[in-house]
Amino acid sequence: MKLKFFISAFLGLIPFIAFAAADNPSQDPIKIARTVPIADIHRHVNKFVSPSKLAEQMKANNIRWSGAVGPTEWQTEIDPYIELLGNAYIPTAGQSELTQIFFKIGPSAIEDENNRYYRELFSNANELFANKKIKGFGELILNNKASNPSPNFRRKVTIDSPPIEKMVSIADKNGGFVQIHTEDDEDSITQIKYLAKKYPKTPIILSHCLLTTNTILVSDLLTSHPNLYCDLSARTTLHYSNPESENAKLRAIYGEDFADPAWIQLIESHPSKFMVGSDTYRYDIDFEKVIGAIRNGLLSRLKPATMEMVAYKNAQKVLELK
Repeated sequence: MKLKFFISAFLGLIPFIAFAAADNPSQDPIKIARTVPIADIHRHVNKFVSPSKLAEQMKANNIRWSGAVGPTEWQTEIDPYIELLGNAYIPTAGQSELTQIFFKIGPSAIEDENNRYYRELFSNANELFANKKIKGFGELILNNKASNPSPNFRRKVTIDSPPIEKMVSIADKNGGFVQIHTEDDEDSITQIKYLAKKYPKTPIILSHCLLTTNTILVSDLLTSHPNLYCDLSARTTLHYSNPESENAKLRAIYGEDFADPAWIQLIESHPSKFMVGSDTYRYDIDFEKVIGAIRNGLLSRLKPATMEMVAYKNAQKVLELK
């Protein structure tokens, strides 16, 4: 109980500490980037990151909120994280269900709302929202056919299929959000547009910003659909087993000492649309280095006001974080 109180008290002070620095225009952006609080909206939990370990990492790295995606292993229970971290943890549903459907039944079953995993999820989803056990659905991995390094985990399914639309409708009813992982295939983008237009009140976060290199596409999507947002997680070479590979270099838009000018310009053009995340889904991805890349490579190159929005204010508003 003392640990939980200490964590809550510490995390509650972070925004006030950072506000003083960020509100001073004479401050160096690099210095602001090192102290601004972060909402990590792509943080998976699993057996190698216990609730106490997550709390320790958040405190050490000035992370105000973590989560917004599910466990990478479906056996992982999120209740201990909620109990220890309270509102600092952003709980979701859907990811573990999709993973079980994929491995136990097959990828085509992700489009079938009648399987037992969906029936169980849909039977108590409203109650989970009411009891603050979840704030949304995600990460819904629906098209990773070219981006995932493991062939046995790749799939491409219809994004606006009945069960996925059901999740969006439940989120819409309960004031929640949905986070979707898809690549930028034309049909997948059309399906995302359909859901965004049909449920305009529901924030749809595009994991890893579609892992695309097409900034014009991203700009058009964010302009045309007020409820679409981009998560900038896993856009570093730190997330690749071979950081020197062409795939890693192609998809990386920032690192520990660089950021792609075209993406910086894109973010500055849509400052209310971008958020950050660590996505340390494997034990060998160095969390501290990823956060360092976010701070030193990405945030430090943004205008101070944009930096605050991308670091935590957008997430605070869109995900209704307290």
